[in-house]
Parts: sequence; C-alpha cells; structure tokens
Amino acid sequence: MKHVILILVAIAWSTGSAAHAETTDEQAINQLKMINQAYTAIAARVTPSVVTITTKRVEEPGQQGGRRMPDFFHQFQLPQPEESSGLGSGIIMTTSGYVLTNNHVVENADEITVSMSDNREYPAELVGRDKLTDVAVIKIVGEDLSPISIGDSDGIRIGEWVLAVGAPLELRSTVTSGIVSAIGRSLDIIGSDLSVEDFIQVDAAINPGNSGGALVDLDGKLIGVNTAIATRNRGFVGYGFAIPINLAKKVMDDIIAHGEVRRAYLGVGLKTVSAATADAFGLDRPKGVLIDLVMEGTPAEKANFKRGDIVLRVNGEDVDRPNHLQSIIARRHPGDVAEFAVRRKDRDLTLKATLGSIPKDGEVVAEAESDAGSEMESLGLTVSDVTPQVIEAFGLSSDTKGVVVTRVSKGPGKSAGFARGDVIFAVRQRGLDANLDNVEDFEAIMKKLQSGRSAAFSVIRRDRSGEERYLFLTPRIPS
Repeated sequence: MKHVILILVAIAWSTGSAAHAETTDEQAINQLKMINQAYTAIAARVTPSVVTITTKRVEEPGQQGGRRMPDFFHQFQLPQPEESSGLGSGIIMTTSGYVLTNNHVVENADEITVSMSDNREYPAELVGRDKLTDVAVIKIVGEDLSPISIGDSDGIRIGEWVLAVGAPLELRSTVTSGIVSAIGRSLDIIGSDLSVEDFIQVDAAINPGNSGGALVDLDGKLIGVNTAIATRNRGFVGYGFAIPINLAKKVMDDIIAHGEVRRAYLGVGLKTVSAATADAFGLDRPKGVLIDLVMEGTPAEKANFKRGDIVLRVNGEDVDRPNHLQSIIARRHPGDVAEFAVRRKDRDLTLKATLGSIPKDGEVVAEAESDAGSEMESLGLTVSDVTPQVIEAFGLSSDTKGVVVTRVSKGPGKSAGFARGDVIFAVRQRGLDANLDNVEDFEAIMKKLQSGRSAAFSVIRRDRSGEERYLFLTPRIPS
C-alpha cells in the first residue's frame, strides 16, 4: 500500500512540476511581450517627431565639394561638379516648426529640405547654428507637427536603456536600441579650445545619416542629439555619441531668442586631476578639476582664482572632469553668478564669479606670469638659468625668469612629459609650494621634496605657433 501511495505522490509531483514549468515559461514569454510592447509604443510616440534633412550646396566650378570633417563626423555629401548634397536628421521641438539638428548637417547649405515620417516635405530656413557645440536650429512652416517630449539629460545613468531614431544610410524613421555605456565623453572632434564636448556614449546602432536625430529614454523623452560615431570605416562599430539635451536646448533657446548663443565664460585653463596630481597636491584621491591657467581680465581673475586651485564643486554639483565643468558653465548666461568650492594648497575656499561673455577669436590672452624652476639629474633633466643667450636660443620672451630644460634623458622627468625648452617656474608637493627664479632656488627646493611622492612642476611651454601654454607636470620624485 505504501508503494502505491508513493507512486501516486510522485505522479502528482511530476504533473505539478510540469504545470509549474509551463506557467513559468508563459510568464517569461509574457514579460518579453510586455517589453516588446513598450519598445513599439516608444517608437510610435517618437518617430513622428524625427525628420530627415536633405541639404544642397551649389558650388563654383572647380570648388571642392564639402569640407573635410574629423573621422568621428560625417556630413555624407556626394561630390559633384556643380552641386553637392548632404543627409542628416532633425527633431521637431515646437508646434511652430523649430527643428533641432547638428551644425555639421546644415553648415554651408544653400537649400534645406525637411521630410516627415509620413512623407510630407517642407523647405526649411536656417535660424542659427553654433560650431562650439555642433548644434543648429532650422524652421519649417507646416501643420499638425508633433513636437518631441523633452527629458532631463542630467539624470542619465550608465546602463539605462535608450533608443536612437533617425535616417541612417537614407533609411528614414529607423529605430535602434541599446544602453548608455558612458557619460561625459570628450572626443576633441569639434576642433576649438572653446568647444563644449560632454557627450553621452551609447551602443545603439548609429550610422551616417543619424546625425541630428533623437536619443530618447524609455519614457520616449528626448535626452540627447545623436552627433558622432567612433569608427575607422565610416560605419557603426559599436559606439555612438549624443549631445546632452540640457546643453543642446540651452543653445537652441539662445539662438531662437537672440539669434546667437549667449554663452557664459569663466576664463581658465583646465586639467584632469590624475593620481599623481592628487598626490602632489595633498588630496586623498583624484577628484575635482585643476586650474592650470587664469586668463587676464577674465571673471576668473576678478574672482581671485589662482593657478593650482582645484575646483571640487560648482553650484553644489561635484565636478571631476574638465569638460563637465565646461558644460556647467556653458549652460549658464553672461551675468550669472556661479559658486565654486575650491581647494587651494591645504585650505578649502568658496569663490563666487560673475560669469562673462565668451570672447571672440583672438581675444583670449594668457596670464603673463613667468617664474622659474631648476635641474636635477635623478629626474633625467638638465636645466639652465635664463640668460640672454638662452632666451635667443629657445625663442623665449625677454622677461622670462627661471630655468630652462636644456636636455631630457631617461627618467621620471621624461615619463612625466618634460620637453627641451620647457621653463619651470614653480614646484609644489603637498604643503610645500615654492616659486623659483634660478637653478640655485631649484636645487634648494628639490632637497625638500619627499622621495617616493609626486610633485607638481609649473611649466611654460611655447608651441610651434609661438603661443605659450601653462602646464602641470607631475613626476614621481626618486629616492
């Protein structure tokens, strides 16, 4: 009898397990169907707001078609003897017909045509464009336009799902999906010292023609403007980049309201705080952004910023990348007051700066400071006092003070990036901060540095164009 009961229990358990497995499978399938339904709902909501932009440019005989863009950017212009064309995407932002896109999509265009997802076409006029963020605004006159819902790019988190919508390879209203794989990317593709690059990196497929299209979150809200791809073959190989909408919309609003971008300006040179820099400046870990240059007559100088300050927060927001700080400032307006939490030597300060207007080309003047440094064989550096002969030999300014690196050999100095002709004018290590006027000063201060730790050397370097650059080089002091 016991055997019969056991068999019946086993049969019942087996039947129950099969039913449970079937139920679990159905639940899993239903969950996938719900995800599928969410994607289709987002695509249906967003697609009418994303347009295809076609441009034409009439050229003089013999003129080259289209300007050459860096490898990350693609304007997709087809060279022809008399006319070139381009393809990109755009985003309907208002019912009145303002369309947001990339500067490189419409730059130099003589004709701009906008094609809707339902195949309606409208001529467009250029409202304005901004090279420093690669943002442009065009306008169409049409009915029943579907403006996109705008999100908040400041709330983006790495790993969240996103959709990219645009017209890659002339395939209109294409939707791809992926995740945010990084934020705050600076790619150095816009090609200006005043450019603002703070890209969102995604692995959703983005190809030529996607430029100016929409990057949206799972609520279907716009969080970025697709702009560039990382590629060696002009096609998608895994990563695309989008301008955060909070930055792009500020630029758009300025263009619509004023016909130009009224971008705030602080007037500093910025550098990442590396582990070596953090050690030299007495920080417990790399954090903040290092000020390595203060421009003359700028809001930064008026607010008492000093070279060597480390900015930890702006308006209460932590910063740890130069382009992040640039983006925060770029989203403000001239006349706005910004508050900076700053580490100066071993003190924490709060500085307030009334931001100015970004200067026109050629108006940025470097702060004229030239103190000096020294020499040390264990660093692999040979240095000399600044004499009239040295000034002539290295093309230095007549008022340059300090010591000049005359030879760089194998050692910590070479690893840190020292070059022949560098002028060292100050050395800092934790609580020690000294300006240097000659080799004697340098030798004296080198004896005070702690071995096994990094030190920050303030350096002036003249580039090939004759411009002076201010650097912090951080070799580890040998035993």
